[in-house]
Order: sequence, then structure tokens, then C-alpha cells
Amino acid sequence: MIKEYINSKDNKKYYEVKNEYLGKNVYTGKEKRISKKGFRTKREAQNYIVKAKNEFLNGSVFLQNENITFGDVYKLWEEQHKTQIKESSDYISKSIIKNRILPTFENLKVSKIKLPYCQNYINELSENYTKKYIQLIKGIIVQILDYAVKMEIIPTNYMKLTRIPKQTVTKEKKFYTRKELLQFLKIVKENYSSDIYIIFHLLAYTGMRVGELRALTWKDIDFKNKTLTINKNMMNVGSKSIISDTKTKTSERIIFLDDTTVKELKEFRKNSNSFNITGRLVNSSKKYYVNYILETILTKFPELGKITPHGFRHTHATLLFEGGSTPKDVQNRLGHKDITTTLNTYTHITEEKNKETTKIFEKIMNL
Repeated sequence: MIKEYINSKDNKKYYEVKNEYLGKNVYTGKEKRISKKGFRTKREAQNYIVKAKNEFLNGSVFLQNENITFGDVYKLWEEQHKTQIKESSDYISKSIIKNRILPTFENLKVSKIKLPYCQNYINELSENYTKKYIQLIKGIIVQILDYAVKMEIIPTNYMKLTRIPKQTVTKEKKFYTRKELLQFLKIVKENYSSDIYIIFHLLAYTGMRVGELRALTWKDIDFKNKTLTINKNMMNVGSKSIISDTKTKTSERIIFLDDTTVKELKEFRKNSNSFNITGRLVNSSKKYYVNYILETILTKFPELGKITPHGFRHTHATLLFEGGSTPKDVQNRLGHKDITTTLNTYTHITEEKNKETTKIFEKIMNL
């Protein structure tokens, strides 16, 4: 605020800058304001304010915060962040922060975290991790540094300006063909218990996520209408497993079951009483149970080819596409939030279908 006043000593008119706001001290929460008298003209007072604000934006007024580290900002951000997300998601974020972010950033002064350092960090990550995982790490750092900007500790979040390098990686097998899947299920059925077989049959025949399978109870199965209801998820949080909401609202869905799966479920319920106490279909209390069982199977039968538990979801979707299902049908079946996710995930399949469509049109025109 600029005020006009009369100096009692010389009885002349002067201007003063009074209580002009510049910023906030992150630790005390007190506002930083400036006041100064003695300007001969109003323009001089205005220029003083402009200069002070420019210095603020350029970082010179951040000198009071020059010793604040990334670790300090993280602690402040965490207090706000943990009240806004689910326990399971908070655990995942903390794990990434502890193992991937703090070892590099914790003791760095946030005022020194510039673009070259951030880009070099992203470049190094790209040599060891997938683009999706790097995006997750980068997103968390961006949130923390955005908080530093919001609290007026730094003027710019340079992590936002980084680019993830294009990666050249050897593609691992993500799904089974129909023949490979049938071979896998045959081997499991002949060599393992029904408790183990039903896990992989359901993953392959429904396309559900592993967490959704672990949370599944007999109440979710409607044998009369041949449906399976997905309305919850099981996550590992530290040493315990917890039941949470599904990944997204659209993940809640009803899956129609084929006759083979209905028959397998009825047989399983009839012959297996192992987990009826909890009402769950699989031994979901053991952390990484599904991963461990699959690794054991593939080690014993290496001819099956390596695949992850999530690979059965990819297998399900791939076979649906090959059978003529539309992307919208697959989206609904898998519980994807939007169809873009479905299309991006299964680009290799949709491209082949597009080629087939082109051939069909060509054939029609040449009749």
C-alpha cells in the first residue's frame, strides 16, 4: 500500500510504502512485508515495490529459506498428503520415497535443485527402470517441489521441466497364446491342488487383477446368474494385508462367467474347505502368495515360458481381441477407467485388427 503524508520537518509532501506483502516464512508462518518512507514521488514508491517483488520472484528474498532441504519440505508435504489418500497408496508412495527419492534428494537444499540436476536424475533412472515407474517417481517429486513453491520456499519447480528419455528395452513376454495358456492350465491341474489351479483359472478366464482375486469371497459369486462381482481389492501394507476399495470407481464391475469357470468353481467349493473360515476363495492372507506359487510352477516347468501374475490379465484381454471383442467390451471387462488405457495397453493387438479391417474393406471394393 502506498500512502501520502506531510513531513513535519520541512512541511513537504512525501510517499511511503506501508505493510506491502512479499511472502511467508515457511517455518514460522509469518508473512514477510516491507515498509519504507521518504519517497519524493508516487512513482518512486511504486518502483520500490516492483523491485522488491522482482527480487522475490528471482529468489533473493528466499535467502531466509536457503538452508531448507528437500527432506524438510518432504516432512511438511507428508503431513498434508497423508490425510488425502488411501492407506495402501500412502504405503506405496512412502516406499518409493524411502528407496528411490530420499537417498538422492534428502539433504539437498531445495534452492539448489535446478533443471540440469533433475534431468540427470531422470536420465539415470531411465537406464534401469520402465517409463511407467519413472513417471511415478517423477510425479511424487513434482508434488513435493510444488508444495515448496506453494509455500514460497522456491520460485520454480524444475522437475516439471524434465523429459523422460526414449528407452530401448528388450521386451519380455507379457502374455500367453491360447495354446500356451491351455498347456499351462493343464500342467497345473495335473500337478497341483485345486486351491492353486483355481487361482490361475480365474485370472486367465476373467482378466481380474491379482488384488481383486485375493479379496474375492464366495458371496461375490452368483452361480444362478453366472456372475462374479468385483467390489474390493487386497493390498500389502508393510507386513500385513488389508482390504481396500477397488483401484478406481470403474474397477467395480460384474463379470459374466463362462460355463467352464462355473463348473470349476462348483467343483472347487465342493472339494476344498481350506479357506472357508474367512470365506475367501484363495489363501490371500499370505503376502505375495500368488507370485511365489507362479514362480515355483515356472521353475519346475521351464518349458511354459516366463510370465507374471498380471500377465494372465494381458492374456485374457489379448484373446478377447483376437476373438473379435471391441475395445469397449474389453474396457468394461477389465474395469479400465477409460478406453484410452485399453487402447494404449493393447496397441499391438488393435493395430493387427485395424490391418484386418483394411483388408476387409479392400476385399469389398474389389468384388
